[in-house]
Amino acid sequence: MSLLLSCETAQKKEIQEVIKKTKKIVEKKIVNEESNQKNEKIIKNNNIFYLVGEPFFVEGVKYTPEENYTYSEIGLATYYGKELHNKKTANNDYNKVTELLARHNTLPLPSIVKITNLENGLFITLKVNDRHEDNGSLIQVSRKVAQLLDFYKNKIAKVRVEINVDGSKQWKNVTNSMNEPQFNDTVESAPTSIVTISNIDENTEEFKSNTTIEQPIELGFQDVENLQIYLIVYDFNNYEEIKKILKDLELNIKNTTESDENGYKLILGPLDNILANNLVSSFVMKGYKNTKLILE
Repeated sequence: MSLLLSCETAQKKEIQEVIKKTKKIVEKKIVNEESNQKNEKIIKNNNIFYLVGEPFFVEGVKYTPEENYTYSEIGLATYYGKELHNKKTANNDYNKVTELLARHNTLPLPSIVKITNLENGLFITLKVNDRHEDNGSLIQVSRKVAQLLDFYKNKIAKVRVEINVDGSKQWKNVTNSMNEPQFNDTVESAPTSIVTISNIDENTEEFKSNTTIEQPIELGFQDVENLQIYLIVYDFNNYEEIKKILKDLELNIKNTTESDENGYKLILGPLDNILANNLVSSFVMKGYKNTKLILE
């Protein structure tokens, strides 16, 4: 009899565990559905919203967006011009060639970063508000930023991109707050009053309603880092394969081959900025998706 009770108790526990797991799955599904509905509502209302996003591919190269408050990377920066001006971003913002904006493939939208031109030491803080489609570029900035960092004429520059933690978290809170259902109601219900000013000097000029005041631009400077750029291409099966790709691409530049347990890799360089950017696209088109630009 005791054995029977023991079996019944075990079966009961198993059933409870199944019910518990099923409940968690249902709850998770409900949360995801509510989140999707909320995002759909935000997009429908054309509000700017906070976006991390799902993994995506650019010409077969995978990018996985994430919140990373230790982010600091070195790579190439390019810029966009009038072709993207006033075009909507992935999170319902707008690209603006005249503002301090940038496009990045893994940082949340929006994020605040410090970008430094390693070739002249100039740096500036800007907002990341979109994704881009250039595997060779770490970041794509607005024309205004390229002008301020003094690489507009050269079209491309070696840069360091560092996350601004406080600024990024503040923007996350702001965009999330803007999309709360009660946001507009709260603003409209705030008390208002009419303010009148008298006895103003007659010589004082009035501000016109269409007057715009630009925010000051904080452009900094640090010591120049004399870094060379190299391209590493991974996943070759053997040395013969490397020789063939070099011949196919007609590359007569300094290169090194290394091998390990994962196969062979090709190291090209030092390279100039434009060639480095173009070579990434060339190798990706040939099927070598695992590439990396390094500065040293």
